[in-house]
Amino acid sequence: MSSASPKLFLLLGEPLALDLVNTRIHRNGADVDLLDRPAALDQWLHAEDARVAWHGRVRAQELAAIRDRRDALDHLLRASSSHQRGSAGALRKLNRALALPAPEAQLAWHTDGPHKTSPGTSARLTALLRQFAMSTLDLLTGPDAGRVRQCAHPSCILLFLARNPRRRWCSGATCGNRARVSRHYRKTTA
Repeated sequence: MSSASPKLFLLLGEPLALDLVNTRIHRNGADVDLLDRPAALDQWLHAEDARVAWHGRVRAQELAAIRDRRDALDHLLRASSSHQRGSAGALRKLNRALALPAPEAQLAWHTDGPHKTSPGTSARLTALLRQFAMSTLDLLTGPDAGRVRQCAHPSCILLFLARNPRRRWCSGATCGNRARVSRHYRKTTA
């Protein structure tokens, strides 16, 4: 796949766990992973920089860990949206991330005095995985529990938070418009 640009991240602005899950899309009859390489994850993290504290380049092992966690969160969110029980493995991964401490900052004392520093690379990954897990936990147990839905368009796999109970599409401008055009075409050709 070619370089993922921020405009390819179709549904930013949902709760963070949904934004992460929605980095896997369905296009031209095939599943596409928008986080196919570290640079693509760098771009997604930059697009999410108002909610995610990440500095530096993503390494391959960090990408692998985030994609693995995304798979577990995706499974749990889809299971919940279809009123099914999530797998024990996905639940274990979520709970493992929730149990880990995730320092957001550390104190360093240099010759000129104290300074706030960013945690090391393993701590920043732990913090990010925990942040994704907390977002998922909030979606599954908080006030929005039961409002996660999959887009009603048959060729879309995106999830969204339905704050309006009548909402059916991930986006009215894309999938909703496709459905209206299709319905109009069927009416005019029948």
